[in-house]
Amino acid sequence: MRSSEDVEKLIRNAEMHSDPDANKAVLKDFMRQFDKTQEQESAVMQPKIRRIIMKSPITKLAVAATVIAVVVLGLSEFIGTGSKSGVVWAEVAQKVEASPGAIWRLRGTGSRDPNDDWPNGYTITWRSAAVTRTDRYRDGQIRRTIYYNVDTKARISLAHDAKKYIKESMSDAQVQRVRADKDRWTDTQGLVNCCLALKHHALDQETIDGVLCEGIETTDASGLPFKSFTGRLWVAVETGYPVLVEIEAIDDGNIRHTSTLDQFQWNVDLSAGDVEPEIPADYEPL
Repeated sequence: MRSSEDVEKLIRNAEMHSDPDANKAVLKDFMRQFDKTQEQESAVMQPKIRRIIMKSPITKLAVAATVIAVVVLGLSEFIGTGSKSGVVWAEVAQKVEASPGAIWRLRGTGSRDPNDDWPNGYTITWRSAAVTRTDRYRDGQIRRTIYYNVDTKARISLAHDAKKYIKESMSDAQVQRVRADKDRWTDTQGLVNCCLALKHHALDQETIDGVLCEGIETTDASGLPFKSFTGRLWVAVETGYPVLVEIEAIDDGNIRHTSTLDQFQWNVDLSAGDVEPEIPADYEPL
């Protein structure tokens, strides 16, 4: 999470200008900052990095999204197979972890900067063991794309509004760091291995987008950077896969944040050819 959040923050904030030199500097800086962040993985530096990350309201919410996903997908320790629920939560965790690939949408609101409308856009993420692609939309238009393939060592970054791109190979060390980061923080399937024991309670069944679901809610803010926190997971009774994750939180500055993860596609075979972004002919390299 630490490295990917820094990269995503840089990309969200990397507004392109008419000056091509400025555009080049922005994207080059983002790649340098990624490598710099990846190198700061020692146990000594981790507490400092966490403090820096927690200063960002958007990053705080991403942390919360990760935590709630971890919690609700790791409930096998708290809900036994003898439950009367139609959802067997131990199987939910197993299904998510076994899924070869997943796709989902993330929407959020809440920002200290009234001029920053990134939270009012959305993100589409494709993720498998080898491949990660994130598309960020703003005002209904795609603005940023980040793509990694740890098998081919490929890394592609696109700034669509500036028609600029970076395409390069990752070193073995970079690949190792990306793999480690995905395993710990940014991979949906891997999150179940980081289960946190927040208090929770069952919710009544609801039909969401035509799908009968059962849910769990937690209001336990232990260890989270919020004054108040509510997280809900909804799982399809028929398939046992997550359908919706909802988060509401208030930070120490009394800013209200919301985050919604939906449009999940599970058990998806994501071949590199389906996910790797095409670079339009009129885009210029940096």
